[in-house]
Amino acid sequence: MRFIINLIIVTFLVFPFGVSAQVSIRVEPLNNILVDLERRAPADVQSLNNSLLSAEVTAVVAGIHADVGHQVEAGTLLVELENTDYLLALEQAEANLVSAVAQKEQADSKLRRARELLGNQYLSADELLDRETDVTIRQSQIKSAEVAIRVARRNLEKCRIIAPFKGVVTARTAQVGSFVGIGTVLVQLVQTDRYELNAELPSGVADSLPDAGEIWFESRNQRFPVELLRLSPVIESERRSRHARFGFSGEAPAVGRSGDVVWHIESGQLPTGLVSRRNGVLGVFLNDNGKARFSPLPGAQEGRPVPVNLPPGTEIITVGRERLQDGDTLSVSR
Repeated sequence: MRFIINLIIVTFLVFPFGVSAQVSIRVEPLNNILVDLERRAPADVQSLNNSLLSAEVTAVVAGIHADVGHQVEAGTLLVELENTDYLLALEQAEANLVSAVAQKEQADSKLRRARELLGNQYLSADELLDRETDVTIRQSQIKSAEVAIRVARRNLEKCRIIAPFKGVVTARTAQVGSFVGIGTVLVQLVQTDRYELNAELPSGVADSLPDAGEIWFESRNQRFPVELLRLSPVIESERRSRHARFGFSGEAPAVGRSGDVVWHIESGQLPTGLVSRRNGVLGVFLNDNGKARFSPLPGAQEGRPVPVNLPPGTEIITVGRERLQDGDTLSVSR
């Protein structure tokens, strides 16, 4: 019995009634731990033009001046087609024009003579009409010959496949000496000086994009600021997503680069790892002058950052809160 009494006395001296053991915790000021709520979606840089350049005339491939991987400027000659037949057609059209002009001059001369004879009553009105009709026909032949010359020149131009924009040749199907017809694909050219960022967004978060304060493209640990250009109002039925297009406001990565488009929804959110549940209520533990205080967070959801309405310097318990209860005595380290 004396042993038990002595044990009680020693216990009382070491742990007086009303004094609980201190819980070791670590705290951080609220303004040091708040995070911004972000959304992200897969995105890739797409050229505005990825063109298959085809033959517009039938001819034999005479020369190839740009191959796969070549970077070309707008106006660069890519493929050259044999143009002898089209040169001959142009010469024929020009000869036809000379003939038509000569015939027109002759018809004009006959018309002037007919009008003189009509005045002297040596020519009938019907004969004069024939002369006028002949002049009209010759004038029409001149116009037809001029159109034929323009067509021949245009066909001659089509024998030279020219780059319509600055880009990179990504494929070549043309072969020197092969015969190609109208519509035969010769080269594929991807434009490199005009591009946009394309992203596919879940329909549930797409509506937050127009109101985002900051948007960027994140790829290979690099960040590129972008701005929203277009957000499709159509929801794709299979994937329940919407497409968005962005323009780069500064430096841009290469065409074809993939990554994520990222944007802020809200600022100043408490990280999910600091939200605790006590008695079925979600909240956060604070250091209140050496005592733990559980502060409920209305509207908080499990696994999601939550906004808080506390002074910036409020000390949030970041370490040691797992078994903490409201009112516990704290041993604080910062």
